[in-house]
Amino acid sequence: MASEPRQGRPMRQKAIDFRELIEHLLPLDELPPTDRLRVRRALQTDISAQLEQAALYALTRLEETGAVRRLPVRENGKRTLRWQTRDTLGVITLEQPVPLERAGLLVVPRSSLPDQAQAGLDQVRRLLRLDEAMLASDPRSGQARRGLIEQLDQAGRELLAASEVRFIPPGDEATGPEPLSPALAAEARGRPDVLLYCPDTERCPALAVEGRRRGIRSVVIAAAASIDGQPLGLLEVLSREPERFPADALALVALLADSCAGVLERAARIEKLIFIDPLTKVYNRSYFDLQLRNEMARAQRERNSMALCIADIDDFKSFNTSFGYEAGDQVLVQVAQSLSRGVRPFDTVARWGGEEFAILLTSPVHAHDVVTVSERLRSVVERLAVEVEGLDRRRHPVGVTMSVGVALFPDHALSGEDLWRAANQALLRAKRPPKNKVVFYSPQRNAI
Repeated sequence: MASEPRQGRPMRQKAIDFRELIEHLLPLDELPPTDRLRVRRALQTDISAQLEQAALYALTRLEETGAVRRLPVRENGKRTLRWQTRDTLGVITLEQPVPLERAGLLVVPRSSLPDQAQAGLDQVRRLLRLDEAMLASDPRSGQARRGLIEQLDQAGRELLAASEVRFIPPGDEATGPEPLSPALAAEARGRPDVLLYCPDTERCPALAVEGRRRGIRSVVIAAAASIDGQPLGLLEVLSREPERFPADALALVALLADSCAGVLERAARIEKLIFIDPLTKVYNRSYFDLQLRNEMARAQRERNSMALCIADIDDFKSFNTSFGYEAGDQVLVQVAQSLSRGVRPFDTVARWGGEEFAILLTSPVHAHDVVTVSERLRSVVERLAVEVEGLDRRRHPVGVTMSVGVALFPDHALSGEDLWRAANQALLRAKRPPKNKVVFYSPQRNAI
């Protein structure tokens, strides 16, 4: 990218990066507040692809205000875009990269696509319904993402006349369809600034077999990424016709991926507000209640066992009285994070209230495994090197222990209410001196 000086002076060019363009050359004050915020957020990420997209977006919006005007495009092997600023008459030029072809696949930089994807009013309304799919469902029900996927497929069909649009969750999620090509999916996740386009699967070794099996001839793979470049999933846009997606259609694929990413980010923020304890950043009681019901139903269907552990920090009030309530909060945060790191990814840790945490060990899990896990969690907390800042502003090392009560489904209870009652009874026995121990519910000792 280069900036040319005022007309009438000797022609000189200065190469600059997108950050310098945004911060020093573009009149961002002439953008509407929401557009300025979008550009500022990209500056905070310091990700080159995000900065490039923000610069192009700002230039397009500044055209509408008259702050810059578009000059004729130069075609000299590369597509060169040019804008002239209203105040300085300087010229900003941008050479866009061209698609790279390899083994029947086109790697298409997003910046090389048409600046504005053209969509009709009805098609835009379909994009707006992606938000409705999330907001119309109770986030706790698990229906929100399924509703999004249904709306996404319909939006893709209407926008692109595609045969199918598939949403592939992030690589660390176990649910969702498998990508047509795991290797291409991994590449697309790592490069949100490009689209992978296969005009004809018959000429692409990476997709030929799966294309024949599914009757697919054209494929576009696009990353749905957050504003800071984190992968939120992939879109696979499929067609039974070869060479189905020209440049304008690829621009619409990028638009669809960006819309999907925006919806997922908003849904994540809503979920955090509803389900996450703001202090400890583990799940809260509402989410745990939902998970307990769901996991008990699944264990019952699969005829497997699961466990509920209730962990209570021993003598927690002493931290508050000796060092202040902020010190107690510090203890809660460190214990919560230790518990989260000590369980499997598909188990659940939640702050139940006060100094009490609930841990759900999902099925299948056997009694001897529960003993191992619960004892490990107790030991991890006991070994924590916790330092708190007291009211005297000095750091104080403190010892932290916890007592744990455990109940198993279906051995000790057949309903969520009874399972909780059984685990609580076990916890009350664990809290009897000496504390810092794990106690399993025993029907023969249910009298407290």
